[in-house]
Amino acid sequence: MMKFTLASRHPDGGTRERYFYEWSIIHVALMITGPHAPQAFRRYVQHFAVSGVSGEELLYPFSQEDWESFAEHWVEKYEDIAHSLHAPDYVQRMQPHRFGSQKFITGLSNFEVVYEKRGFRSGGIKLIHFLKSRPEVSQEEFNAWFCQQRGRRILDSVCNAGLVEKYVRNVPVSLDPATFRGTLFELGSIGLYAGMEELWCETVEGAIRLRRDQQICDQIRANERDFVDREGSISMIVKERVVWDFVTPGEMTPQPAILNPTSLEALIDQQGYSDFDKTEETRRTAPS
Repeated sequence: MMKFTLASRHPDGGTRERYFYEWSIIHVALMITGPHAPQAFRRYVQHFAVSGVSGEELLYPFSQEDWESFAEHWVEKYEDIAHSLHAPDYVQRMQPHRFGSQKFITGLSNFEVVYEKRGFRSGGIKLIHFLKSRPEVSQEEFNAWFCQQRGRRILDSVCNAGLVEKYVRNVPVSLDPATFRGTLFELGSIGLYAGMEELWCETVEGAIRLRRDQQICDQIRANERDFVDREGSISMIVKERVVWDFVTPGEMTPQPAILNPTSLEALIDQQGYSDFDKTEETRRTAPS
């Protein structure tokens, strides 16, 4: 399984409140009533930035773009991304809508659950680190440090200390920019970060503690200066919302009605989503 991710924010001239409303309701309605999104994306999760936290309270600063949302789409293979974004129902129904900014952090990664507390269930507060590598460090060198030294330090100093409920490591997979040509994500930035890590916390205060507690902070950051561009890395603190999940044991959601060919949603989908205005023209020109 691979993870296709997008970070974004409200459009210029808009507001966070409007963006969150439209993204959480209208966008979701479009996703679950078209056949290609739930077929391609085996799990779809939305994340909403938490207000009242400053970048100084986290291990890395907020982005200059002030990203407010983070979406993850689980796919079984690379081709599922292109297929879903260029599918006729997705193009006709999604592309007329621009809920957020046209700028994105776009990424594709392999991921590994390094730690999960017994009885964990998705949702709640999540701390996300987008780690930028130093210019002299290759992706292969960064991966070795990220998966070995960094992983052990997070596991020992944070996970085993009971400070987080789950820790996931994401290693990037190369993305071809042509995949997004002509889509809503065409202006997304690709390849900015060498790795991403996600840490689920019980509370916002728990996430902030990883920075405020100097001993914990030093343990996490030990040896990272040789590999991580701290000023170029960013943090997000978000609330996780699982829209659907067809793969996680114990958390699987029902299949949407659109995938049932006899459902009302499927019958409506069969009618198509364009050329509704040609009915009258056809009637006038039909032979009597």
